[in-house]
Amino acid sequence: MSSATAGGAVRVGFIGGGAVNFGGAEGPWDHASRLERIPGVKIVSIADKIPGKAQEVLDERKGREHASAYEGCTVYEDYTAMLREEKLDAVFIGVPPFAHGHTQRPIELDCVQAGMHCFIEKPLSVKPVDEVRAYMEAVLEAQKRQNLVVSVGYMFRYHPALRRMKQLLSNHESQTGARLTYVQLTYNCAYSQLDHPFWWRKELSGGPIVEQATHFCDIARFIGGDVLEESIETKSLCDNHPSGAGKLHAVPEVVKEGEIPSEQRIPRLTVAHWRYGSGAIGQLTHGVGLHHKRYEARIEVWADGLRITVSDCYTPNCQLSFRQGDTDDEVVETFPDADPYQEEDDVFINAIRTGDQRNVQSPYADAFKTYGLSWAVRHSSEV
Repeated sequence: MSSATAGGAVRVGFIGGGAVNFGGAEGPWDHASRLERIPGVKIVSIADKIPGKAQEVLDERKGREHASAYEGCTVYEDYTAMLREEKLDAVFIGVPPFAHGHTQRPIELDCVQAGMHCFIEKPLSVKPVDEVRAYMEAVLEAQKRQNLVVSVGYMFRYHPALRRMKQLLSNHESQTGARLTYVQLTYNCAYSQLDHPFWWRKELSGGPIVEQATHFCDIARFIGGDVLEESIETKSLCDNHPSGAGKLHAVPEVVKEGEIPSEQRIPRLTVAHWRYGSGAIGQLTHGVGLHHKRYEARIEVWADGLRITVSDCYTPNCQLSFRQGDTDDEVVETFPDADPYQEEDDVFINAIRTGDQRNVQSPYADAFKTYGLSWAVRHSSEV
């Protein structure tokens, strides 16, 4: 029995000392800032290929309010050494997409085989689904054999606005019999400060649908249910379109996009539509088209007599509005205190402590279905 299940501290190790685990310029969505607020969580170690960077991150955290959470924390260059030498309950895996999720980079499999509960940041890999299916099945088998918690970072499943959307749809169907007919998801990325060169190269990031719009592929499933992947039709606009419409004017210089082979450059716009198993229609639009920092994101659903819209779900200004029944009036709800990142980490830690995984909204097996959908959308645009 681990110290966590025995009522002691939950001992956490990080794999990856970058922005997703410790924060960066893109936004406040890091795990360390949430975990250090949870009573009884101990940050034991950080593994990163660049240990000097990890040490800088650790030193900076030790100068903050929750410094005690990092007392005795050790930095490793090799995560396998960390797994061998530290008595950990859980690991948070936050590394670039190409650096995990397949047999050449088997971080998840190494961790579950070592008995670690795992929180894995999306995407699950960069490889096509057929290439990683056996690997992911091995992770699932080891997870089930040891009854481990393996959660994936689809934080919008914990967002009160998206939960409210699901509740309104369910209540409307119960009251009127009217079922969901349409799901529209729109995501416009602010790219001018996206200065990670790997993100701009499909073989390293998976491309913007697999790496970024995967969140909205997951919302599509969370709200609408199973997608009939054979129904997906996708069009994309690439940088080399003869019209010149795909030219971007604010790509960070460090990216050196001109040196990336044309077939590896990311699309500027992707539009997909599909049919759900329920009969409803879904549509996803992803763009790389805004400058500065703020992304624009919107989810809208329709049913007979009901329209619900969620906007700005990445920000404290998130708003849900709906129009229902025999009225032109619109109801508006706001969620100024929502922090789905905190909620997903709270649920993960509690599942470790209690052994009850029912509140984990994105278990690994379900996240693999979202991974499959994101690749189906990408593949449809490339055939």
